[in-house]
Amino acid sequence: MTGSTTVIAQCRASLGEAPRRFSWFDKFRYLRIPRSDWVEREDPLAEILKAQDVLLAEGRLVWGAIVQANTDLFVRGWHDLPAAVIYSPDTAVFDDSPDLLLDIARKLYRLKGTRQQDPELAAFSRMLASEMDREMRLEVPRRLTGSAAVYCTDIIVARRHLPGRALSESIFPLLIAPEHTSMTMMLPSRFWPTST
Repeated sequence: MTGSTTVIAQCRASLGEAPRRFSWFDKFRYLRIPRSDWVEREDPLAEILKAQDVLLAEGRLVWGAIVQANTDLFVRGWHDLPAAVIYSPDTAVFDDSPDLLLDIARKLYRLKGTRQQDPELAAFSRMLASEMDREMRLEVPRRLTGSAAVYCTDIIVARRHLPGRALSESIFPLLIAPEHTSMTMMLPSRFWPTST
């Protein structure tokens, strides 16, 4: 991705330094992800709804890449839906090279439903094939990442946070706050550069 460091830097500047404060109107009309009917209380994704205020106020920005997503997300719509993404807290490696994350995501996706002797790879194969198993911050085997720390997690893709209410990019900024929560959320597109 050309100018990736500039893009993520512009997102960080637009979002501002933590701790951040947002108006009640901004939080509830745009920033917060509303609860969808399909997110049941025992679903691990429900934890994202509880953690989103912390992520917005304290989170730091990293690049994320789609591993797999509900196919309805790729067309304009109104329903928020889940996706599996990967990210790394190692900004020194990935700020300027988010395409490396996309390469890792593709390697993971190719494992989907395959028979694997290695227990770590087999776990990813099963998780991706199931599409209903939720994983929050599962470390990707280092042999797939070039030794960088990379994590796979499920997120809720909020339509209100997407330009045109559809997922058109495979790489986008994510908010993480591992000191406070293992949950992750997409940075709302209001904070993206207009050319992204």
